[in-house]
Amino acid sequence: MKGLKVRVQGAPIWSRTFAAVGMSPSVIAYNEVYNAIQNNVISAGENEAAGVEQMKFYEVAPQLSMTEHAITIRPLCFSSKTFNTLPKDLQAAILRAGKEAGAYGRQIESSEDTQKLDALEKAGKLKRVPFTDRAQMKKLVDPVMEAYAKEIGADHPNVLGAGPRGQRLWKWLGRSLFARTRMDAR
Repeated sequence: MKGLKVRVQGAPIWSRTFAAVGMSPSVIAYNEVYNAIQNNVISAGENEAAGVEQMKFYEVAPQLSMTEHAITIRPLCFSSKTFNTLPKDLQAAILRAGKEAGAYGRQIESSEDTQKLDALEKAGKLKRVPFTDRAQMKKLVDPVMEAYAKEIGADHPNVLGAGPRGQRLWKWLGRSLFARTRMDAR
């Protein structure tokens, strides 16, 4: 993947991450990815199966490298001011429900990704290519994630809650960068 011209989202962390792996990231609007690949502006993009299917990226980029480089995080946001006014048992119920909903959501999205990719592959529209360099990719990206944590203050123990709660959450987010099946279409 060295030198691969890949479309990334506009947040600088995406460019830094893909550059650390040796790719050549370009920020391109999502609705322009198809034409950018078709016209050789870029050679690849990254997305979940639903996006590949909906935007028909498989027509211009039928090879999907299963990098598992990111997850989609759908946070449950709650005002700490309001949360702290609730009785402890209700706070515990909200936290428990959030964890359960998160796990269930990841399970559903993962199975839907698999079903969509199976159908597209069976129809001859794309080919999944196993990615075997995930550990090396993560090793190259870890320093970028650590620097970004410091940059945004997420390395501080009180981020996102009192005491070690914030640290545990950041460590989870860092590992999650490579935990969800997504693809790099090239």
